[in-house]
Amino acid sequence: MFEKISKDTFELVYPILEEAFPVEELREKQRQKALLDKPQYGLYGIKEESGILQGVVALWDFDDFLYIEHFAIKPLFRNEGIGGRMLDKMINWAGKPIVLEVEVPNDEITEKRVGFYERHGFLFHDYPYLQPPMRAGQEMLPLRLMTLPERISPDEYERYKSLIHKVVYNYEEA
Repeated sequence: MFEKISKDTFELVYPILEEAFPVEELREKQRQKALLDKPQYGLYGIKEESGILQGVVALWDFDDFLYIEHFAIKPLFRNEGIGGRMLDKMINWAGKPIVLEVEVPNDEITEKRVGFYERHGFLFHDYPYLQPPMRAGQEMLPLRLMTLPERISPDEYERYKSLIHKVVYNYEEA
């Protein structure tokens, strides 16, 4: 089940994000918390029957697609199928295409991450994609997009990239 996170409950989930993502893929705490005021942004705690917080997902709801910014399961609950079950529930709930960013698969961990999403129907795109900096002083980060339910054309890729950069990262293409 997904529980909407508010500014009052934010402190419960930010440590999960800090543990799961490298610093270049995560905003500073106060900047991440400030996103809760944006109507397109949703931050959700992941719980199963136990009621114990097991993970977190951050979503951006666009008119015709859903963008998953962060998806993480606490280490204690990994490899139990929780992430897959929650991702499947999210896919069924979304009712529209889903886009997410992944690291370029160049080692066992990044290959496993891409494989996880592929097992749930996502398609990997090799279009060159650069994530704008999440923090001051950082460089653009080479990543790739994955989409569900189908492959995207170069034009669709450019549209998704442009919207994500503008709305999520507040970054305008030069």
